[in-house]
Amino acid sequence: MKLKDQLKVITGIIEELKGEDIITLKVLAQSADIEAIVIATGRSTQHVRGIANNIKIEAKRLGMKVVGIEGTETGHWVLVDLAEVVVHIMTEKTREFYKIERLWSGAEIADD
Repeated sequence: MKLKDQLKVITGIIEELKGEDIITLKVLAQSADIEAIVIATGRSTQHVRGIANNIKIEAKRLGMKVVGIEGTETGHWVLVDLAEVVVHIMTEKTREFYKIERLWSGAEIADD
């Protein structure tokens, strides 16, 4: 599946589940391992877990590679590794604290 299609699936799931503040960054120039990062906010730890779980389920259904999922124990920050795309779903407080968008400040914002 092409990157553009993967991003469309991922952001579509997040939007459908009412995830907020979705940012998609193309990071291939900064990273040899991944092509894009998706960052979004969930309203609660349960919401964050639910979004991440739905991404994992849909990715598997579509034949996307699911390398791993981390952070479901606490649900404040769940990372879904889909090989070419890494998805970060966080509570608002966690996202504000870590500000991971800043780590990728030179990355290009992906437009669908």
